[in-house]
Amino acid sequence: MKIKKQGFTLVEIMIVVAIIGLLAAIGIPSILGAYSTSQKKAKARNVAEVEKAKGVLTLPTSSGLPGAMELDDTTLDLSTGAAYSNLMSALSITDASELTVGADAVTIGTLATKASYPNM
Repeated sequence: MKIKKQGFTLVEIMIVVAIIGLLAAIGIPSILGAYSTSQKKAKARNVAEVEKAKGVLTLPTSSGLPGAMELDDTTLDLSTGAAYSNLMSALSITDASELTVGADAVTIGTLATKASYPNM
């Protein structure tokens, strides 16, 4: 009578672990690169949206667009007051913290300076 052993041998388990390690070594850098790329694209998209909203702020009020104000002062501080409120309205958000990507918060700047992120 022949006794049949059940289970895997040590060599079989080592081969499977080696294959999984190889696949992980190939896949993980690709995933991390995609994550980094997506964060950069999100930052660029947010900056473009803020710049478009700033353009809306400088339109004449007769244009009928939300947040439009006649502004002559290109150094107007957009981080407080009615200008900030109008900018958030033009962006359809309630607070600039909604434009945070990862740990980086957007700097809105003035009408004369471009919005930016610290690590962009």
